[in-house]
Amino acid sequence: MSMELPFTFEEAEDFPKYGKLFLVKPGDTLLPIGYESLANTFYNFEYSRDDVCLFTFPKSGSVWTAEIVWAMTHIEEMERALTDSLNNRVFFVDNDFMHRFKEDNYREKLKKLSPNAKEEDGLVLQLAALEKGRRLIWSHLAFNLQNPDVLDKCKVVTVMRHPKDNMFSRYVHFNKFGEASLEVVAETFLSGAAIYGSYWHHVNEAWKRRNHPNMHILYYEDMKADIMSELRKMNEFLGTKLTEDQLKKVAQHTSFENMKAHPTMAPDSVSFKGSFFNTGLIGSSKGKLSPELDARMDAWVKENASKVDPSFKYCV
Repeated sequence: MSMELPFTFEEAEDFPKYGKLFLVKPGDTLLPIGYESLANTFYNFEYSRDDVCLFTFPKSGSVWTAEIVWAMTHIEEMERALTDSLNNRVFFVDNDFMHRFKEDNYREKLKKLSPNAKEEDGLVLQLAALEKGRRLIWSHLAFNLQNPDVLDKCKVVTVMRHPKDNMFSRYVHFNKFGEASLEVVAETFLSGAAIYGSYWHHVNEAWKRRNHPNMHILYYEDMKADIMSELRKMNEFLGTKLTEDQLKKVAQHTSFENMKAHPTMAPDSVSFKGSFFNTGLIGSSKGKLSPELDARMDAWVKENASKVDPSFKYCV
């Protein structure tokens, strides 16, 4: 039986890149109009025991983590990533309402598998539902918009990144689609009036589920500092039973240099200038913000992180 949606939609102002938007309440998550017709399918999506889900706030290291999880769960065919797009290997379900990358490819696949399927029901969502093997399902939607049973059904990974670097990475990303103002990006980020909503809402939704045995939280900064240590933890969490040598191969495969050298390790993009990847550095915002904005963001981080939990990483 389909579960009733515990949230509502309110019209919001149009956004140049995304067109008409809706505010999803509670949580005040700003999403393109296409999400409304698919919200029920997202919320009632059926997960299976072998699935691995990646639920992340945008620009937190999502693509890196997606490639890591895919490589660890496909260790015998890892080289496939050098020629086959991430979009063909991972079900990035948000494509159904957000980017619509390479729709023709999705249409052809779905038509072969289910000739009577309707495009308006979500191309990627339907392809994921038809998949017989283990699925890696990736979404930027916060937990309150996901099936509430997901953690009881399968493994879920999330990755968090310091909000100052997260904001600056978003600014750099938008500049690859066209001109973007750092001040405007910063203001929308601080207010939570950005696509996918508030950083802190997303973090809170994940953090309050942190003790569930099927939940694994990564920090971008820890991954950069000691990737092997994080891969060992992931190996245990996923139950992939990879050897130390295999984990080293995953680390090499997903190194920043290797991923940047192979465009197939990034999502397919439309009208994108340059590489999907920027620098991959910690502290990428350092020296890039005005003293006033830098101080304002520091105070904003301190205030909001303390509301999450005294042990939350960005409280220190």
